[in-house]
Amino acid sequence: MSWRCAEWLHSHECAAIACDNIAVEVSGAEVEGVILAFHLLCIRDMGLMLGEMWDFEALSADCKADGVYEFLLVAPPLRVTGAVGSPINPIALK
Repeated sequence: MSWRCAEWLHSHECAAIACDNIAVEVSGAEVEGVILAFHLLCIRDMGLMLGEMWDFEALSADCKADGVYEFLLVAPPLRVTGAVGSPINPIALK
């Protein structure tokens, strides 16, 4: 994701984003002198949760098999006081 996507995510009131890549955002500095601009806008300024390195293969295969692409995603973080990141155990309920 580019830092330019942050405004769209905010205007659509997105609560979280999950990607199958490292760091969610594009590699390399898009804004001169700013490292991880998307992280700064989304986590710090918007409170948006970012999920990195998600494996969507099994979920996409299941959705394709039954034609149902809607699900409730539950992915609570560990309760660690003062933490800024945590492993999760996501579950898609169809």
